[in-house]
Amino acid sequence: MISKTKTILSHKTIETLARANFGEWVRVAEVSELTEGFFNAVYVLSFDEPVEGYNEMVLKVGVQPDKYILTYEKDIMRTEVAVYHLLAKNGVPAPKVLRSDFSRKLVSCDYFFMEKLTGATWDKLTDKLTPENSKQLQYNLGRYTARLHSIKGDYFGYIKDDETFHFQTWGEAFRSFIINIIEDGRRSNIELPYVEILETFEPYWPILDEVKEPSLVNYDMWSKNILLLEKDGEYVIDGIIDHERSFYGDPIAEFISTITICGELANAVSFQKGYGEESGKPFTFSKNEQIRFCMYNVYLGLLAGVEIYRYEEENVPKFLEMSKYVINRGLSALKELGK
Repeated sequence: MISKTKTILSHKTIETLARANFGEWVRVAEVSELTEGFFNAVYVLSFDEPVEGYNEMVLKVGVQPDKYILTYEKDIMRTEVAVYHLLAKNGVPAPKVLRSDFSRKLVSCDYFFMEKLTGATWDKLTDKLTPENSKQLQYNLGRYTARLHSIKGDYFGYIKDDETFHFQTWGEAFRSFIINIIEDGRRSNIELPYVEILETFEPYWPILDEVKEPSLVNYDMWSKNILLLEKDGEYVIDGIIDHERSFYGDPIAEFISTITICGELANAVSFQKGYGEESGKPFTFSKNEQIRFCMYNVYLGLLAGVEIYRYEEENVPKFLEMSKYVINRGLSALKELGK
């Protein structure tokens, strides 16, 4: 995916970064760009000789500081690295961070190296999964999701060093999410139903404060960000990637991506079982939780619409149309629940 925020590096610069982090003797034999992402540039590096035991690594490169980005996108690569370190202590499968550099001395942006997992994304393997294997994967996804949510923060909001993104209540944090993305959208002259969103949300802000504990939420756990590996004739979850948009907040927000894999939550028996067993609590989806879920769906639609600033002109109409569809569907569901 072509994106205006991606930092494209030459083979020579990439080798310079590799040598600075792993030793002057390192030789990068090949570099290939992974083009499916929408924000950062991602490269696969292969070496003439193994580097710390790795024949290949992934290099992820952040956005240059002079580029326009959205308010919440500030320093999100640092968020991703922080979350990978948290998951390494928690047993959620994820690639290991090998080096990170936020000094911006060698290049004018953040970057980090991580191990390259060998699995393929879940969305590419759906047709190869037996019903039994699919159920087991959904069960394990439930377990890993609950394990991720068991990581607690000291504040609500996006995971950043900048404390202006930190809040004492989830209501304050999520309201800031909405206000910031609306301001970003208006600043970019992107036409979306901002007034209707704020008017529809108005009665429901207090419901957000039912969330008393800041839980780690990935908010991007789609099938394209879950890698599966074949072992003994069945697929297992090899790693969950792309945690840059994580925040401390309401675990219910996670289930927006869950339903794209497991179907409607009410029928996602295997996922519910895994989540409940790992969390030690029954899986619930009360009316107020459904209301919050709709609010998070609207926020997702807003993100999809306002993010068009970085896409090629030819891709803008389809993303804007998708955004409006998600927003309108979420608002309709919210109004229906409020009757």
